[in-house]
Amino acid sequence: MLIIRLAGQALRRRPRVTSNVRSQAMQVRVIGAYLPRLDQGGIARFIADDVSRFKATLLGFLAEGRFKLDAEEIEIRALELPAELDADLQRCALFEVEVTGNTTEFDPSDFTNPETGYAGWEPAFLTLDGDAIISESYRAPADLEAFRVAFYIHEWDEPGSLSGPNGVLQLPPFEPVPQRLWQLAPYSCVD
Repeated sequence: MLIIRLAGQALRRRPRVTSNVRSQAMQVRVIGAYLPRLDQGGIARFIADDVSRFKATLLGFLAEGRFKLDAEEIEIRALELPAELDADLQRCALFEVEVTGNTTEFDPSDFTNPETGYAGWEPAFLTLDGDAIISESYRAPADLEAFRVAFYIHEWDEPGSLSGPNGVLQLPPFEPVPQRLWQLAPYSCVD
């Protein structure tokens, strides 16, 4: 997933808290709770790859005349990103949730940490086996009945609690982020 940062700013969507009204037929189960900070090597690899993609993409846009920053400004921003990404990844959690029986437009911002008010951010909608992306939109369409969704919540302190559309969810023990999710549900820097 590519996040384009314009003039040193990431495009940011503020997490929001919405109504927890859902069909009782919908089943939601947390199948993975991950803390990026449990794998410092994984964070370092992710950051190196993300910054490399950022530079290549923006330099490509610059070469095509589609971008107003110059190469020096792109390089300066690329030098700032690692510290920002690392700070964010040290304080967030990634959740992988299985959803079945969905009949509405599914919004991951309906998942919140009641202690902080932070909501689901940067979702990736995945196949039920979790091996492929179905959609990278912010919401899943109502006709998507069964899927997994991976999303981040900022400022996560252990143990924390996760509230979803049907109430508080049971969390499995936290683990490092699996390589599959570093690729399928990459983190986006929050500016």
